[in-house]
Amino acid sequence: MTFNTITVGAAVTPTVIETYLAHYLNRKPLRQRPTAHISYHEGLCLIRQFLRYASFHTVEDVQSFTSQWVPHPRWVKVDECTIPQTSIAASADALNAQLGHKGVNRVGGSKWWQWRREGTVLKAEWIEMRGDYNARKERGNEGNRVMLYVHGGAYFFGSVDEHRYQMQRHARKLKARVFAR
Repeated sequence: MTFNTITVGAAVTPTVIETYLAHYLNRKPLRQRPTAHISYHEGLCLIRQFLRYASFHTVEDVQSFTSQWVPHPRWVKVDECTIPQTSIAASADALNAQLGHKGVNRVGGSKWWQWRREGTVLKAEWIEMRGDYNARKERGNEGNRVMLYVHGGAYFFGSVDEHRYQMQRHARKLKARVFAR
């Protein structure tokens, strides 16, 4: 079965409509719960249905679908950067030292999470609202407010592109820069 925007849309649309109607018809029991907000309620149900639909497809299909390039709006400033191999190696050494021999063995060894295809680089992004960037530059401020965004699933599927909307919202609300990988 094909895994693309049309098939995913067809799979999740009934859930979106059902959640919308149920939310307004059963409003009273939702009070004082996180699902009291329609956007949270819809998002939660949408993600559950997407994951249910994705479970019938191969990992490669899901990775291919969720790694599509997503443009960012012009009011968001995005600067791509490459993390040097020396920094990656220093981070790996720090993690190994912190975990110790037993800890490294408990997480499956020290190589699986350091693996990267030959010749590839580790890229990251600085994400900031363009208006905040311009104001910061006018003041000569280097930008001391920084949020480090660490994706909990290690982008097993998904990407910075897919999560950028969430990160730009954090940047806007915090009036900060977000560093994301």
